[in-house]
Amino acid sequence: LTIDTSSDDIIGIGGFKTAHKGWLTLTLPPSLGLGSETLQDIVVKYPFYRVHPLGVSATSTDFRIGRFALIDKMPKLFREVNILYWAKALLGLVYDFIECAVASTPESPPFNIPHVCFVEAGLAISFFPGGAKPSVKTGTTHAVFLLEEVIDCGDEGCYFTKFIHNMDPNPLLDPEDYSYNFALFLAFTQHVQYVKTGGLAFISDYQGNTGLLTDPQIMTDPSVSDGDDIFGEGNISEAVSEFEKGHICNNFCKWPGFALEAFGA
Repeated sequence: LTIDTSSDDIIGIGGFKTAHKGWLTLTLPPSLGLGSETLQDIVVKYPFYRVHPLGVSATSTDFRIGRFALIDKMPKLFREVNILYWAKALLGLVYDFIECAVASTPESPPFNIPHVCFVEAGLAISFFPGGAKPSVKTGTTHAVFLLEEVIDCGDEGCYFTKFIHNMDPNPLLDPEDYSYNFALFLAFTQHVQYVKTGGLAFISDYQGNTGLLTDPQIMTDPSVSDGDDIFGEGNISEAVSEFEKGHICNNFCKWPGFALEAFGA
């Protein structure tokens, strides 16, 4: 694993993580997916916290990046991978629902169904080799990184976009914006996930492009896991309890073949 740690070439800074260029080569590569190519381009992510100068507001953009100790970093990154795992499952639930509805309805839906998925991802954990340091036991964890598939936005008209925020179950985009219809589809997926989980969970913070998504958040009802937060700082329980009021059904939700209960205004 090779990581470009130069601040000049950083890919981006999010709310909780920084993203860097990286290259991955596995000794026994899989036939497909992450690590299947030699020196495969990847994105390497680290959690961080903001360090503001004394007297500066915590919401200020004037800050330096602070890094967590390994003991704090490990659970944060394990949780990030867990979120991606569950997001893939919840999105798969939607496509299963669509497939069943379309197969049992004589008329095809009057719109195209976008096909999107979440990035392939995994954790890279490095260990101290034998003899590295006299005071360190062989096999002790040295570092951990979140590795993700690259989202290629090189094509004209293709942009990295946040489609839906975790504070609002409706598109961030305006109707005239690029990919607004795609954002409506993502809002529809939230409707399906909410219904199929009995009002317990849905994906939010949809971002990426129209082919690949990354950095999702799972919104859960407080009853999930007995109130313990298993999906990180961005899990806002009020988003679930207020979903039926806040969600505005669109043309995907309203197609009779899906037979979804109407929510919102």
